[in-house]
Amino acid sequence: MKNYALYLLVMAGLGGLLYGIDVGVIAAALPYIEKTSSYTSQQLSFVVSAVLFGSVLSSLFAGALAEWLGRKKVILISAFCFTLSIPIICASALFSNGFACLTLGRILQGASAGLVGVVVPMYLAECLDADSRGKGTGMFQLLLTIGLVFAAVVGLAVTYLVGASDDMTVEASKKVVAWQTIFWCSAVPGLVLFFGAFRLKESPRWLYRRGRSVEALASLAANNGEEKAAKILDDMIKADEAEAAEKAANAASRDSLLQKKYVIPFVLAVVVLACTQATGVNSALNYSVKIFQEAGFKGEFANWADLGFKIVNVIMTIVAVALVDRKGRTFLLKLGTSGNIAGLCVVGGTFLAISNEWAAPSLATGITVMAGFVVFIAFYAVGPGVCVWLALSELMPNRIRANGMSIALLINQGVSTTIASVFLPWADRFGYHSIFFTLAGFTVIYFITAAFFMPETKGKTLEEIEAFFK
Repeated sequence: MKNYALYLLVMAGLGGLLYGIDVGVIAAALPYIEKTSSYTSQQLSFVVSAVLFGSVLSSLFAGALAEWLGRKKVILISAFCFTLSIPIICASALFSNGFACLTLGRILQGASAGLVGVVVPMYLAECLDADSRGKGTGMFQLLLTIGLVFAAVVGLAVTYLVGASDDMTVEASKKVVAWQTIFWCSAVPGLVLFFGAFRLKESPRWLYRRGRSVEALASLAANNGEEKAAKILDDMIKADEAEAAEKAANAASRDSLLQKKYVIPFVLAVVVLACTQATGVNSALNYSVKIFQEAGFKGEFANWADLGFKIVNVIMTIVAVALVDRKGRTFLLKLGTSGNIAGLCVVGGTFLAISNEWAAPSLATGITVMAGFVVFIAFYAVGPGVCVWLALSELMPNRIRANGMSIALLINQGVSTTIASVFLPWADRFGYHSIFFTLAGFTVIYFITAAFFMPETKGKTLEEIEAFFK
């Protein structure tokens, strides 16, 4: 049982790794693409946001696919899409105007992320008991942060092997090879997840809702042991009987998101996800190297800053995984969002000084911006980073979880796509400081939501959480 439970966490965590690579791989590649193409700032923003756009598209049908095919098969599909995207992206360099090919590959990469973002947290929440669900879902976020570091390490290695993107002595052809290498290296985890996912067992709650109780019990026992499995199955049966009794009393009742008992948890999950992206975290991760260059770092220093920033993310995510089942979700969200606001204000204030020529871009301003980013990502990792996936999977009632999570992630990625697609044009017109101060304002709304509207879900089964909202 323990061996399989560990295997489940590693394989599901690899889904997080792919999600992290999806988000982070462009940070190191973008400066090389910019130097070897004639793309405008708007087109470069589209290349970045194409992943998020692809995620929006796949989120539309991720829930329906998960209900139709099961969680396991959708994980396999997502790994296949990710692996296929790499040769398409790299082939764009073969064409004089490869923008369409590059964008298509990035959209496919995003489609993989959209499927992973819906299905993997759902799969973990449905497989694990209440005592380990926080740590289990935290593994997804932990591997996500490691995916970001993986992409940053590859990018840094390429700068030493080929030369920095802003090094004028490096030939353009070598810079093309540089960004292609960054993408090719990211294909390895996709292949590992694709072949490794074949050994995963299907979600017990998905099996139970299809009348396959024996298989559901076996899946629960593999993850949690026979004693806990029996209790979880008993809770599922009781919840199902209560639902049937409610339907009998009200023949018109249907499993719709518009039912009163579903609206509040659904809206809360949507607000938490939308606010998470409104912190600007994905744009910070996607544009980090370029932001550090604008702040005053030159050459490989920007890549080193990017790597350090993402290592802090990993370390603090480990802290969050250790705390999430002890301190609870709401406490960590309040702590995390307050730190996010402080970090964003430091970055915004530094760029305001540069914009008004109170200070010139230099090593000092670069270090200040990096310090602000470190504060931002450290508190993000402790709070929203881990808790957002728990909020998404825990708040959604069992019978609408797949479609509810799909819609919530669709809105989440819509917010992220919008910010990423306007980031560079916004910076060109109004300055980087205006972006970061606006994101800090959005994060204040997030803090208020966590402090006054978010219920605590630690230590409760999914059925108990659903009963609370009823």
